[in-house]
This record gives sequence, C-alpha cells and structure tokens, in this order.
Amino acid sequence: MKIGRFKIVSKRERWGLTGWGWLLILLFFIVLGWFSVKNIVPFLSHENTIEARVMVLEGYVPDYAFDQVLKIFHQKNYELLIATGTVYDQGFYISGLTSNAELIGKSLLALGFDSTKLAIVPASSDIFRDRTYHTGKAVKTYLQKYHPEIRSFNMISMGAHARRSLYLYNLVFDADIKVGNIVIPEMNFDTKHWYKSSYGFRTIINESLGYFYVLWFFAPERKK
Repeated sequence: MKIGRFKIVSKRERWGLTGWGWLLILLFFIVLGWFSVKNIVPFLSHENTIEARVMVLEGYVPDYAFDQVLKIFHQKNYELLIATGTVYDQGFYISGLTSNAELIGKSLLALGFDSTKLAIVPASSDIFRDRTYHTGKAVKTYLQKYHPEIRSFNMISMGAHARRSLYLYNLVFDADIKVGNIVIPEMNFDTKHWYKSSYGFRTIINESLGYFYVLWFFAPERKK
C-alpha cells in the first residue's frame, strides 16, 4: 500500500508449522521424555572402576551396603579404606559421634574390619554446602600428608549419586592421581520404575538437578 510516493505496508511470505508439524514436534518431545525417564538412572549411576589399592567410602552410604563394601575390599585385595563424610550438626550428646565418617568407621569395625586398614577422614567442621567437593578435599589433604605415594583410588558411591561424586572428586584431584568409582545399587526403590514411588522420584529428580548444577554452574576454588 502506498500513500503518494511512500510505501507504508509491505507483504512478506511467512513459513509456519501445520497441524502435522506441531504433532511431529509433540511426538519428538514425548519420545525424548520417555527416553530420559528410562535412561536417567543408568546415566547418573555411571561406574568407572580402575586398578587401585585404596578405597574411599562416601559418608552417606547406608548400612545395607557395608557387607558388599567389605566383600569388594577383600576380594580385590585393597590395602586401605578411607571413610569420609561431613560433621553432624546434631546427635553428638546421645551418640558421641561427630561425623558420618566416624559413624561409618565404627560400623565397619563392629563388622570385624581391620582397624590398621581404616582411615577416618571427615570434612572440616565449617562445611555446610558443596559437601561432596569438600570431603574430596579432605581426602586429598590426608593422602598428601600420609600417603603421597598413592596415585589412584576407587570411591564407593550409591546409585544415582555416583556420577556427580566422580565428577566432583576429579575436580579436586590433579591429573596425576586417577579417580575411579564402584557403584552400590539402590535398594530403597525400583530403579527401573523410580517414578512410581515418592522416595525414588525425589531421589532421581534431586540427583539430576544436583549433577547438572555442578556441571554447568559450580565454580570450585583454585586447587591447592
């Protein structure tokens, strides 16, 4: 349209999706969602076991995993088990325990584990966030001080927490120390149908958000 010599309206060709096009996009996201639901647990539970003589046991590992942990330790001829974990903020006056690292250590000793092959290494008492990362730093400090000869270890993780823990420990340790992991399967929910229970749903959603947070947004302090 023109007014005098000036053109004030133009006509342009525009491409748009048809009903079939929108249906195809919807189908794509449905398939993507289904694939994610079916594969998120194996993805988060990534295992990469390496040759090592040292085992690091994360502090949140439940009692039902201890028998399997001890079986692996003895069958694979490990020489040292390091129990890690953060300091408790309640319960000391009843239990006399200051950290879940200490709780795990005492539990293993109660099961007959050799005390000469056990190290209890809790994180600093002022750690209230990024706990896995800081327990990794505590392990690094311990190894540098008492076992500088150690160049590899496997950490024991539970289910969907495994990939995040392995990623964070690799941020802590320099490239000359290899970090692998061993994954203990979850028993508190059906991992193939995790979305059918409240505990499973909360666990997988929280671990998914936690992993992608550390992958995209976590900025650790400079290594020392």
